[in-house]
Amino acid sequence: MKFKTTDTLNLRVGPSTTSAVMGKIPAGTTVESDQHMWKFVTLPDGRKGYCAATYLEEVASVWHPPIRADKFNLTQQFLEPDAVTYPKTGHHPGVDFGTQGDLSVPTFFCADGEVIESGVHTQFGNYFFYYVPEVDRTFVYFHLRDKAPLKGKYTAGTQCGVAGSTGKSFGAHLHLECLKGKKTSSDRSMLYSSLEALKAAAEDAGAYIRARL
Repeated sequence: MKFKTTDTLNLRVGPSTTSAVMGKIPAGTTVESDQHMWKFVTLPDGRKGYCAATYLEEVASVWHPPIRADKFNLTQQFLEPDAVTYPKTGHHPGVDFGTQGDLSVPTFFCADGEVIESGVHTQFGNYFFYYVPEVDRTFVYFHLRDKAPLKGKYTAGTQCGVAGSTGKSFGAHLHLECLKGKKTSSDRSMLYSSLEALKAAAEDAGAYIRARL
């Protein structure tokens, strides 16, 4: 989770006022932590240490539609029957947002996170796996028109591509999946071995994002 300091704080080596001071954290600094009382924090410059939780306030999460707002409408639903394209599960593992023939519809990173895998695939087309640590979910973007973004950290609302029809696709669209945990393409192939496995491993990406906007 992200927090903002409400005062200048000591950055300490341990969770106690008797622990040695490593430096100062200026008021208004955004830090990341998942602790309580004393927070083990990560500063923007990469330094790590402890500070008192009393002087931290939680920073509201920012989420963004994964595709241009006027195209953020489902054209194929999560778990919609589709035994032809998905013979193992018999159902669609993600959600599709069609562009109705528009070849210039931008796509966006849905939250702050990290591209952990990207490339070109015969089925996926230009694709990437985007891990959002705040919610421990991996969002999978398929069929981008152009080359997928490189591995690294990105922020919500930054453009990540243009909806396309690369790979096994029938018309320009964004195919989006939501996997529980930090997952890559090799994990995905094992998770989607049956309908039961799919239901246990994935969620409705469209509904998940809309609930946080």
